[in-house]
Amino acid sequence: MARYIIKRLLITIPVIVCVAIIVFTLLHLAPGDPAEMILGANATEVQLDAQREILGINKPFIAQLGDFLYGVFIKFDLGESWFYKTNITDELANRMPKTAAICLYSVLIGAIIGIPLGIAAAVNQNTRLDKFVLFFSSVLVCIPHFCIALLLIVQFSLKMNLLPAYGTGGLEYYILPCVSIMIGSFSGITRLMRSCMLEVIRSDFVISARAQGFSKGYVYYRRALPNALIPIITILGTQFAAGLGGTLILETIFSIPGVGLYIQGGISKRDYPVVTGSVVFLAILFCLIMLAIDVLYAYADPRIKAQYVAKVRRRQKAHD
Repeated sequence: MARYIIKRLLITIPVIVCVAIIVFTLLHLAPGDPAEMILGANATEVQLDAQREILGINKPFIAQLGDFLYGVFIKFDLGESWFYKTNITDELANRMPKTAAICLYSVLIGAIIGIPLGIAAAVNQNTRLDKFVLFFSSVLVCIPHFCIALLLIVQFSLKMNLLPAYGTGGLEYYILPCVSIMIGSFSGITRLMRSCMLEVIRSDFVISARAQGFSKGYVYYRRALPNALIPIITILGTQFAAGLGGTLILETIFSIPGVGLYIQGGISKRDYPVVTGSVVFLAILFCLIMLAIDVLYAYADPRIKAQYVAKVRRRQKAHD
């Protein structure tokens, strides 16, 4: 297992480098002059040239890319914001807990609601409950997060005045953002849980257990459910990892000073170090979360762990 983890970490390095190169290239192909954004439209050409010299954007593209890659992957420094003059690593460390809290709460609540609904729909296949769950989840999964967020703000903040519409503070500030993400999250979890449960229920070992006289509840919830939950690990981890970088619109709507709002500000101000540094940071987190999911697979399913062990033994025999 340790060898597998090290191998995955080594594979992650070129992936992150490619992400950094692509993001850096796209930003420099986009229209806009960072020097003009910093100094304003009334700046003279001499002032703009001096500012470009300070920022280093008057160098050839390859030189700029080389400086960026050297700073990030050799010096392990994400850089400093051109506009705010603050360290990007420190800003991400301060903002990430807010973004992570929104993603974690929404995924957990989505799992708490979606998993039981998916199980109920699968166990009661082709009944009214199953058809209602399918229809309800299909409708909700088609509605964008930002539309749900705006509807929630209008209803619970403007009309009912129950929850704050923006900002951060106590737990009440996170309810509307989490619900906005959770509605789409639990819809996907529900549909996947139903499909996985149905597949396991139709497998040979479940049919054999039922033929041996075990009760329906015992077979479904003690035998079938643990196997059906294994794919759910993937979607929960993927939703959490994707949510870390996908809350840009929601953080803008709710004025939450998280990573998404930080990236949005960097894009609007042509603050290249903020965008590239944040994307590289999120790419590293995403790869680590995907690695953690694969490791959890091995502990959740002994067959996967046995495959890793068998590969190691074959290599050892080949060397002997």
